[in-house]
Amino acid sequence: MTYRGAWLRGSLGALLVLGLTAGALVACGAAESAPPPVRSYLEGQITVRAEVDSIPDYRGFEVLVASSTSPSADLDTLGYAVTDSTGFFRMDITAPHRGIYAVVIARRGQILKVDEMVVADGDSAQMRLVLPAGQRPIAVRSRENAAWLAFRNTQAQHNQELMKIVQEGNFQEAELRRSIQQTATILWNLQEQYPNTLGGAMAAAQSIITLDDWNDSLLVARMRQIQPDNPRLVDVVRIGRGAVARLAGQDSAIAFVRAYQRQVTEPADWAALQSEIVIAYMDSLQNDRALAAVRELKSTTTDSVWTAWARQAEYELQHLMPGMPAPGFTATTYDGEAVSLEDLRGRLVLLEFYRPELPAFQQELPIRNTLYEVAAPGTFDIVSISLQPDTLLNEAFFEGRAFPGIHIIGPGGPSYDVAERYAVTALPTRILIDPEGRILSKYVGNAIMAVRDDVMTRLGLFEDQAGIDGP
Repeated sequence: MTYRGAWLRGSLGALLVLGLTAGALVACGAAESAPPPVRSYLEGQITVRAEVDSIPDYRGFEVLVASSTSPSADLDTLGYAVTDSTGFFRMDITAPHRGIYAVVIARRGQILKVDEMVVADGDSAQMRLVLPAGQRPIAVRSRENAAWLAFRNTQAQHNQELMKIVQEGNFQEAELRRSIQQTATILWNLQEQYPNTLGGAMAAAQSIITLDDWNDSLLVARMRQIQPDNPRLVDVVRIGRGAVARLAGQDSAIAFVRAYQRQVTEPADWAALQSEIVIAYMDSLQNDRALAAVRELKSTTTDSVWTAWARQAEYELQHLMPGMPAPGFTATTYDGEAVSLEDLRGRLVLLEFYRPELPAFQQELPIRNTLYEVAAPGTFDIVSISLQPDTLLNEAFFEGRAFPGIHIIGPGGPSYDVAERYAVTALPTRILIDPEGRILSKYVGNAIMAVRDDVMTRLGLFEDQAGIDGP
């Protein structure tokens, strides 16, 4: 089975996944060497509906543009103003770089509205807000914010259409393909309608991401037109690498990533693309080249997150690749019996790490349990290691629940030494081990269908898969 390196991405969490909420693009764009700040201007008026307050005195509303809306984050004030009696205000905004920032409206110490706006160099914006605003967004008008609004509206409309297709229960691939192609075209055209804007650049990137697994040729053609300063360059190159691999093979895909890597100027972007090269080599089982790429990353980056990622990848490449001996262990089961991996030689073993309270794991139980039940006696075992150290929680999970297999409660939770030997960084994680004790594959997250297919193939169960199909 081809080894999938996607599990490495899971260990990076927010570093590799770009959100579209206030502050997310701010973090994404940060450079290790500070670029010149961007300066923009915002003016506007805040009033109150007459039926709420009949006295037309709108002074004292505070307008704050800030780097974050999280109460746990250090608030970096980029612009601040207070309204006069007519509700009018004006402010200059200075931000570290172009991005999406929080807008907070308050009065007398009470926060009344929180939204977001684009701050870009030289952009002048106007705001109009009538309180109470309910769920209506703050109207911020400027060229940059018009592009961002068009991007958000296109995405929202697409999501609504997808939801309608799902809710109607009459799924047709042709209908879904039409919707995806249409949205991808609208998004791509936004960059022409709003050239050199953040919203236009984000729309172009999302157009490519939307095409993933639907139209590889068009995806790659559009990738060629993406500029190196696109705020989602790493994401689209990652998507593009998969498309190129499907069209022309992994070596061409690696060359594709390297071509973009030579164009980036931010060390964090270079490191992210280097990690994609590592994963590409791992996907094609070119372990020596993957190790060389990891060591290049370690020797080049000074970022502690990427250094930690590289250490983990190096360990995985040296100890946890398909065909390597699975790390041995001896443990005490929930029932007080001693068990070791050596004891299970001669049978296919699924080693799984989980926490019982995780909804994803609970949802996968029916398929997991059926695999155990349909296997011939002595041919297959599941060793389940709970990384929830609370004994009462584990006992509550076991009580009255069908959960066949060998059960171990890992003392210390995530720091349990067996979990560390198997480099578990996300749950659930499963490792399939052959009867000779060699690793076959590793699965992270919601991957029970891949587990099902590989176990059934190994056990020759595809002739009778009743009850093992997914939802």
